[in-house]
Amino acid sequence: MMTAGRLLAFLLLNLLFLPFGWGQQGKPVKTTITKVGGGFTIMRNGQPYFIKGAGGTSNMEQLKAYGGNSIRTWSPYQADEILNKAQQLGLTVTLGLDVKTERHGFDYNDPVAVAKQKEYLRTVILKYKDHPALLAWGIGNELNLHYSNPKVWDAVNAIANMIHELDPNHLVTTMLAGINQKEIDYVKSKCPALDLIAVQVYGGLASVPEQLRKTGWNKPYIVTEWGPTGHWECLQTPWGASIEETSHEKAAVYKSRYEASIGQDKNCLGSYVFLWGQKQERTPTWYGLFTEAGEENEVVDVMHYLWSGKWPENRAPQLDSFLLDNRQAKDFIYLESGKTYPMEVFVRDPDGDKLRIRWELLQESTDLKEGGDREERPQALTGFIKNSTDDKGTLTAPSKEGAYRLFVYANDGNNNVATANIPFYVRSTLNKTSGRAYHFSPVPVWSDEFNYSGLPDKSKWSYDIGSLYDGWGNNELQYYMEASRSNSLVQDGVLKITAKKENKGGKSYTSARLTSKNKGDFTYGRFEVRAKLPRGRGTWPAIWLLPTNRKYGDWPNSGEIDILEHVGHDQDVVHISTHTQAYNHGINTQKTNKKKVSGVSDRFHEYRVDWTPAYIKGFVDEQEIFHVDNENKSFKEWPFDQNFHWLINLAIGGNWGGKEGIDDTIFPATFEVDYVRVYNLLE
Repeated sequence: MMTAGRLLAFLLLNLLFLPFGWGQQGKPVKTTITKVGGGFTIMRNGQPYFIKGAGGTSNMEQLKAYGGNSIRTWSPYQADEILNKAQQLGLTVTLGLDVKTERHGFDYNDPVAVAKQKEYLRTVILKYKDHPALLAWGIGNELNLHYSNPKVWDAVNAIANMIHELDPNHLVTTMLAGINQKEIDYVKSKCPALDLIAVQVYGGLASVPEQLRKTGWNKPYIVTEWGPTGHWECLQTPWGASIEETSHEKAAVYKSRYEASIGQDKNCLGSYVFLWGQKQERTPTWYGLFTEAGEENEVVDVMHYLWSGKWPENRAPQLDSFLLDNRQAKDFIYLESGKTYPMEVFVRDPDGDKLRIRWELLQESTDLKEGGDREERPQALTGFIKNSTDDKGTLTAPSKEGAYRLFVYANDGNNNVATANIPFYVRSTLNKTSGRAYHFSPVPVWSDEFNYSGLPDKSKWSYDIGSLYDGWGNNELQYYMEASRSNSLVQDGVLKITAKKENKGGKSYTSARLTSKNKGDFTYGRFEVRAKLPRGRGTWPAIWLLPTNRKYGDWPNSGEIDILEHVGHDQDVVHISTHTQAYNHGINTQKTNKKKVSGVSDRFHEYRVDWTPAYIKGFVDEQEIFHVDNENKSFKEWPFDQNFHWLINLAIGGNWGGKEGIDDTIFPATFEVDYVRVYNLLE
């Protein structure tokens, strides 16, 4: 990184040699898109222009010094100051237009409100359309996030048409949350006035070119937000805290994902990395490339390299691992209140700079928002960290039960920093029963390996038939068939449950649901399956357990254990849950967790639950992602002391599976199960 003096000298020299046109207010720089070499490129003032940008308006001098050339805003707030500063530095601006969202209460069925919004935006366009730093207009931000009214796209197109009438010199886009077929189809049919689209993705950045091709989008695009693995995509603790990557892990994924997508796709016109600054979103360090003190983390080094082709002279510290009680964050750490535990960080500096370590303890944030909305930062807790040396110390667990997060910062004295944090949960008294080490039989006591051909083994499986209780209580749209080879067949060593687009019993789809009721019923044990999930919007595969005799009454009183659920509109996100009278999705209190698992529809993965008298744990590919304890209160919290049986099914549509509609081009859709196994609980 540059020192302050060298940075200032660089910027002054840069300003001296800016083209004359930059100093002239009121003269727009013509920007267009042209087809070149099998792809597209931006032509700005007649010259090719690839966006090497960042989201955010702070630290613009560093962005320029490190090889960046553009910034992106989310609204026209302080646009005069931002555009003028960008012009002085030789940067361009994609200026955000603060179009209102349905999730914040705006009604696109209200023509008066829609017209009023458009007229407000007209004043913004007229004010800034001739600024020489302007590159493009961004209509709204993630208007497709939690929306239902497609009229928003009519409004977007009307705004785009207005911009082109008022400003023929600049590009117009809209920023989409993720990539899915529905929104791409809407944009193609309803928004012809857009010059390009802008997508915003995190963990899935590397697959953006392929995803866009699959949706049929073969036109230009930019990526206006990308960064670390998102808090909704990563591993979560049983108490719901997302596990953040270290700054070193982030640096690796920023580089690899950029090089796999933005760096090579000829239809991509550039990007804006997120966030060129700092903000509280789940944590104070998750998305910002800078700390609150203005320190630069290792991702800034990566952007310096990606933008300029060379690494900075002085590199940021690289944090290898961080331990609390000799455990990592992925070990799901529970601590006992009042007890003292060791903490240690392993960090190195590529330049041999002496590192200064600081620690911080926060309560887990409860001000959780979506779409980047502003969150309040938790206050730091003092007096719990003792005996800290450069890389070691002790933490005394707070007396108040609840979720916390321990942070570490390693500064090299040159404004560079490495960061990491560990979420943990404090229990006032650790549940001794929960802490018991249970064991299971080494071989299954009941299983189906599906190493035969034909219909499923009738000694182990029966069928739920039809579409009872208004689509099985979830408004599902399939009719479950009994012993139908076209819907449930064992072949090539796997069970294949196939959903088809065909009418039956007043429903538009057929499928199958297998049940082991009265043929495979168990209290406690390890329940394990290996499965490959169907792909496509509208599918809802599940492997789960229900009570055989409903000891405490109908659902949810007698409980439910979901070993695996997946909905096609949220590809690769798998869920494990339990439901009881006290904790169920009907009242939004269910015990649940999810995990992003790459390729669940491309290859087999292992899903399992360990059910004991004290707890139920859930695993994906041997990694624990779910944990619920027996609170030892009543059946309302813990009805799991009776026989349960298996269910395996592929539902179509319904309250959850059909939340974003059904893609009828995916049928037939097949759910494959390699084996189902039960291991006895050993006392």
